Amino acid sequence: MSTLLEKHIIQLLAERNEKAISLLYDHYGDTLYGVAFKVVNDEDIAQDVLQESFVKIWKNATSYDPKKAKLFTWLFRITRNTAIDKIRSIK
Repeated sequence: MSTLLEKHIIQLLAERNEKAISLLYDHYGDTLYGVAFKVVNDEDIAQDVLQESFVKIWKNATSYDPKKAKLFTWLFRITRNTAIDKIRSIK
């Protein structure tokens, strides 16, 4: 992903602009689904995890700090942690 697009998404997130979620989904959705699926190993649960992750991303958008992590790293961690939490809640 180009850094220009990434910066644009970060700005939209900071402004709480809903277009950010569409852009995130379009550019990271498949990869984040893959992250979730690798943890939960179930397509339906992975879809749930992806949806929950995007809700968390939106709710915590203003807490993202580009000085601490790249955007993808932040998204990856949220999705992975959500998937792990989902597995724990099922067991």
